[in-house]
Amino acid sequence: MTLTRTFLLSFTTAAMLLVPLSSDTPAFFDEESSLQLQVTPRESEVFVDGYFAGRVDDFDGRFQRLHIQPGEHDLTLYLDGHRKVTQTILIRPRSSFRIRYEMTPLAAGEAPDARPSKPPKPPEPPDAAAAEGDAAGVEGYGALAIRVQPADAEVLIDGERWQGATEKALVVQLAAGTHSVEVRKDGYRSYTAQVDVRGKETSSINVSLSKGEGQ
Repeated sequence: MTLTRTFLLSFTTAAMLLVPLSSDTPAFFDEESSLQLQVTPRESEVFVDGYFAGRVDDFDGRFQRLHIQPGEHDLTLYLDGHRKVTQTILIRPRSSFRIRYEMTPLAAGEAPDARPSKPPKPPEPPDAAAAEGDAAGVEGYGALAIRVQPADAEVLIDGERWQGATEKALVVQLAAGTHSVEVRKDGYRSYTAQVDVRGKETSSINVSLSKGEGQ
């Protein structure tokens, strides 16, 4: 059985306990917000708008946050042998919250929920490092331009690795909607975010990794 709730991130519900964090939190990137997940079991999978973002263990530390764009999103927690929970959340800009939740084991004889399926994959762009704007002209697709520091950091979009020119933005054509972006490099704190891509538009993000614990 799937549990579904709708809430604003400044309130608490019986399903999840959401606590605003203090101002002593890592810096925000543009207008994005962040979530710290304190969910048990920690191996529970996290999905945002149908896309796999990672496991709870990836987002449960002071420097381990789920970065997400403001607006309305569907947050799903899934773990084999437990009830899947899905909540529609309305996220305010430049806010940080802690989510506390304990997954509910399936009762004897209870049918398991299906694992969330990934939305259709967009066609491969002819040149992943094309000039900005060129990749955003296809109906139903937009483009994401990513500039990273250090320039040789690894970039993953929806779990797939992308490589572009180090002196220019990496521009990737994507289906309109929300996509998971991760930037990581050994010796640096990883950056994970959910980014909204609009049809026939190019969305840009700039990521500067800070030194510290690696992946």
